[in-house]
Amino acid sequence: MRFQLLLLTYIFLLINTSCSKDNNIENVIPLQVDTTTSCRSVVESGAYSTFYKPQNGYVGDPMPYYNMDDNVCYLFYLQDWRNGAGTDHPIYCTTTKDYSSFSGLTQSIGTGESNSQEAYLGTGSFIKNSEGKLYGFYTGHNGNLYPAEKIMLATSTDMRTFTKVPSFTFEAPDGYDKNTFRDPCVYYDPTKSAYVMLVTAVKDGKGILARYTSADLENWNLIAPLTDFDSDAEILECPDIFKMGNKWYLLFSRINRDEHRKTFYRIADSPDGPWKRCEDEKGHHETFDGLYLYAGKTASNGTERYLSGWCSTGQEVNGNNELDWAGSLITHKLVQQPSGKLYTTISEGVDNKFNTPADYLMVKSKGDVSGEDGTYLMRYQDGRSYGLFNRNTVPVKIELSIDASQSSRFGFSFGACDDLSEVYSVTFDLTSSNKWSVPALFLYKESIYSTGSYTNELNFTPLIVPEDNVFDIKIVIEKSICVVYVNNNVAFTNRIYKMNKNPWTIFVDDGQIEVSDLSIYKTVN
Repeated sequence: MRFQLLLLTYIFLLINTSCSKDNNIENVIPLQVDTTTSCRSVVESGAYSTFYKPQNGYVGDPMPYYNMDDNVCYLFYLQDWRNGAGTDHPIYCTTTKDYSSFSGLTQSIGTGESNSQEAYLGTGSFIKNSEGKLYGFYTGHNGNLYPAEKIMLATSTDMRTFTKVPSFTFEAPDGYDKNTFRDPCVYYDPTKSAYVMLVTAVKDGKGILARYTSADLENWNLIAPLTDFDSDAEILECPDIFKMGNKWYLLFSRINRDEHRKTFYRIADSPDGPWKRCEDEKGHHETFDGLYLYAGKTASNGTERYLSGWCSTGQEVNGNNELDWAGSLITHKLVQQPSGKLYTTISEGVDNKFNTPADYLMVKSKGDVSGEDGTYLMRYQDGRSYGLFNRNTVPVKIELSIDASQSSRFGFSFGACDDLSEVYSVTFDLTSSNKWSVPALFLYKESIYSTGSYTNELNFTPLIVPEDNVFDIKIVIEKSICVVYVNNNVAFTNRIYKMNKNPWTIFVDDGQIEVSDLSIYKTVN
């Protein structure tokens, strides 16, 4: 039946070779392209393979550890069962070699009884000692106890089977908030010839990082905390620290319930600070992504470093003005610039995974739109001009280049079906006249598509605009996750449920854009 429908459509278009700007364009339709535009409602379930999510449950705070012995990244994370039982967050592990495919799923560290300190487990970190023993430091949380949070330890000799060390447990020192003491991050500090532990803490009503040192990963001594980050973060969640080149980097996730609830970073010449925003000729760019990348922590294979966080299952903020906790794993590659700034880009594994060309077609257009075969000219004309492309029914990577030397506002819309009464648009705003006063990528929920009416801003991240205004873009889509990579220096992650298996558009809202080299790739089945 489906074959007959597409064949009839093909014959119809051959007979009707002329078309208006609001109808099907002239082209030969590959039979495997679905040209219908009716909305499809998709209820998600099951696993994600590229933006990892297990078959059951969701990925919470990741704790990546790269094991040099087998050249594999062990991605420990908090497993979110959402079962309402109050013991939702054991630490699970999956492994990957390239962040594009994942193997195995095991529970590494389980929760305790509902009345124990480990009713919930919280974020931590993993590190080996000189003998190859793996130490897993994590948080034990129980809101019915005082203190509510303590630091815990489990060890392993095979990377998979862990033994808890109950005698290790310790709580916040005097003078610190006893109920906010979590997310231990342990690293080796060559400037001290010792291990150092950072702990998310609150002192005198201010979010800080408590610090301890140790020679053996078992006996720890309190030292002066890190306190000055040029940030208004109420709590600095999920800290991470590493050295790249001759610079030190400190990462934290800002818990404040506002538009900047994201993963941030700071730069210093020493692990003791002072920690500063990283500035270059384009101005500071202190985050790695928008709202949909949270709890980001890193791992390095000795050459490259990768940032892993989670993308919420929530498409819009909830009643607490935050996105729902946990979802799918998102990983970006970090690239250091001469200025010291860190840019995010697509990982080689994900980029190479989508390597099979997929047929596509501009199904219809509106306004002043011309061109074919991946090269199009779109001019603003009495409202938004756009080309609408066929729905993608499998995960894909969309690649294209956009010359925006004569435009300041353009982008992509997803869920563009039926009358386009509701779409989700990734908009490139090259001006500084928006609410954030910087060029930026925005995610808008729009209700009047023909005029580009931005009814609700859902997400944003600063955009680096090149001198020639040419943007090389890669968009990776799996189910309801859409990650946009721009010029190998900006990443923008979004959750768009209406996107899955519905048509999409390229649009221009002023001036004109030249689209070239449009290609769509899928994975090999």
